[in-house]
Amino acid sequence: MENLGIDLKLITAQIASFVIFYLVFRKFVSHPLIKFLKKQKEQDELRDELATELEKRKETLDKKDRDMDQKRKKEFEKALTLGKEEAKEHKMKLIAEAKKESEGIIIDAREQMEEEKSKMYKQIREKIADVSTLIVKAGLKDYLKPEMQKEATKHILEKIPKVEI
Repeated sequence: MENLGIDLKLITAQIASFVIFYLVFRKFVSHPLIKFLKKQKEQDELRDELATELEKRKETLDKKDRDMDQKRKKEFEKALTLGKEEAKEHKMKLIAEAKKESEGIIIDAREQMEEEKSKMYKQIREKIADVSTLIVKAGLKDYLKPEMQKEATKHILEKIPKVEI
């Protein structure tokens, strides 16, 4: 083989050197590198799973938050409507009470006016009677006897209109 230019010692040394290199590479470089790459791949998959799970949780929380906001808004609107209705009812009650009270005041004022009117008519009647009596006494005392004066006074008093209220 030497004629072909092949050196067996050199080929054997190269094969031995390649086998040693292969074993050393496999033991110290290839296995740790493959383990490292597998570990990195597992970590990447775990990160992806965690990211997906976090995204799902975020979507769930966002949905719950939107639902809670809608619920709070509905409750607020309901409470606002209820408050307006209660205020309107309270306003109507106050108006009704005020009307009732004003009607009572008007009735009392009318009654008081009627009483004062009656008193006034009574006082006027008494004054007219007193004036009539004085007129009869003063004007007719020389012409009439005391009995006739009494009778004339009685007749005048009977003719004074009786005002009833």
